[in-house]
Amino acid sequence: MDLQGVASIATAETKTAGEHLDVIDPVPANPIVLTAWTVLDAANDLDDLATVEACLRVIDASFKRTLPARSDVHIIFDFFN
Repeated sequence: MDLQGVASIATAETKTAGEHLDVIDPVPANPIVLTAWTVLDAANDLDDLATVEACLRVIDASFKRTLPARSDVHIIFDFFN
């Protein structure tokens, strides 16, 4: 049996479904971002433009891999209070 072209399991690369399909995950697994998406939906329904803008800034920061402004995070977490 010729095993020259066979890769070892230890050296094999694993990919997530998104990486395999070259797809960007629209909802990163970040609790702040998940909350921002939820609040964005509710704020849109209530025409709360200031909160919508804060949510969009937080979501945008996650796609840019930067930290969102603390003031935007406070707006999002205080929305349901």
